[in-house]
Amino acid sequence: MVDRRNFLTGAAATLLTGRKALGASQRKAERKDNLIPAQPGKAPNYWCTWAAQNYMYGHHLPKLDPSLLEGDSGSALARDAIGEHQLFGVDGWAKSFYPQTRSDVYLLLDDGWETGGTATFELDPKKFPSFSGTPVERLAALNRKARQEQWRGIALWCRNPPGGEADRRLEDWSAKADIGYWKIDIGDPSFRLTALRDQTRLPLTLEHVHGELPVNGDWRKDGRFGSQPWGSRRLDILAHTDVYRTYDVTSILSLPTTLDRVAEMLRGAEGHPEVSSLLNVEDEVYVAAVLGCTMGILRHPLEGLRPGPDTDLFFNGPRRAKRRMDEVVRALRWQRLAQPFSPGSGTVKVSEDVLTDSWRFERGQTWQNDLIGPIVRQGAPACITRNLDLPYVQSAGEKPFVFAARFPNGAVAIGAQQRTVPSRAWYMPKAHITLQVGDAPGPFGIFGDISSLTLVFDRPISKRRVQVQDLAGDRIEDITTQISRGERRLQLSRSLMRKVGLSAATPGDLSSPGLILALEDSNARW
Repeated sequence: MVDRRNFLTGAAATLLTGRKALGASQRKAERKDNLIPAQPGKAPNYWCTWAAQNYMYGHHLPKLDPSLLEGDSGSALARDAIGEHQLFGVDGWAKSFYPQTRSDVYLLLDDGWETGGTATFELDPKKFPSFSGTPVERLAALNRKARQEQWRGIALWCRNPPGGEADRRLEDWSAKADIGYWKIDIGDPSFRLTALRDQTRLPLTLEHVHGELPVNGDWRKDGRFGSQPWGSRRLDILAHTDVYRTYDVTSILSLPTTLDRVAEMLRGAEGHPEVSSLLNVEDEVYVAAVLGCTMGILRHPLEGLRPGPDTDLFFNGPRRAKRRMDEVVRALRWQRLAQPFSPGSGTVKVSEDVLTDSWRFERGQTWQNDLIGPIVRQGAPACITRNLDLPYVQSAGEKPFVFAARFPNGAVAIGAQQRTVPSRAWYMPKAHITLQVGDAPGPFGIFGDISSLTLVFDRPISKRRVQVQDLAGDRIEDITTQISRGERRLQLSRSLMRKVGLSAATPGDLSSPGLILALEDSNARW
């Protein structure tokens, strides 16, 4: 049975629970040059093939009709686009994507990997001809191949598992092939598979969903998700699974749609410590990192391979998410230090101030046809926190979305992200943020292009050294003399956060900064 409450093990747990327990020689060896553990994270994160599959049809054609990529037609083309060559060929996805953090995530094969339906659990022999033998032998070989390419292992998608023989396959084949994660995309309404997993004590993580349209509520008006009281169907699913995925979104309005879903799910679960599952926020990786959620990463670096405007229904518009691959690296490496934690754990605060983003979708920007043409609106709370008071956000005009959390191990993260309106898309309003962190020992994760950030402590910290590091890099910098500080506060400027948080940026990458800050005794030696 999966331990869903605590994924910390080994060196990462030791680092997070305090350095005092370490001997002097061990402490010196651990702290010499990196704030980020080398050990891969244990959270059940994955990179999903579905968005890449949906980008494969139409490469190098002289012309491409975007309508072919929508609905059932687009899904069929995507299902045809997954196979052994796409994954493990010379430039295959498994060989070329995410080399820095591949071992932190599962390689999740989405719809199209199976033969004979959506829940047979049998690897398609035509698409994967090199993997021979019995069905379980093929799955085991596939899993070994992924691990040879340094992924954590294979994770697998299914829809509407029928029970009976399918249950036996999930139980028997998963164990023998050492499959660690199943993404159940609709189906299993009575959580039969969760009960089976628990009875057989399989080391298997199960993900369930409540299907959603890619936008929330009445999108012609305020676009709100709506409250989710305890006992509602979505909270019932959350209480009976390992991972609850917040589900599909549009590319351009993904952030407010996801934030509103997360806020309401957290509020509904608050005060129920018996809930031990995790929220998965798909590709909103900075939201995952900051708010203690898992990631179902979808973004990939493939672009410029289709004619005309390079239509991609999953990643399009001014955010240019496929040029923000470093954000994934930073989010995953932060979770080596601050693991996701249950929505039922601790407290949640949501601001009454609501920010509403909007967009007028063109054909080729969404698979939801009725969104094309009119202005679509999505609202979400301006601020969301877990185990912290709401931050003070000072702005002369518009505000960014701001979110923060204190993790069970004492780490704290804060993020601020951009806004979107038709006349001006994916822009960061200037805002000065003050966050009360109390007695949190840190480390502190800072995500986003923030104008200035002030951390306020309830104890004197004026004699502590301030160490920082780009979460995508491996070099510590001492900024003790570069930072504005008082007896109980630290203030970081935008220029300093960008300098540090982008110091290891990949050339050409457009990601927002992401850095770790740690306080050290002034007499500590590295």
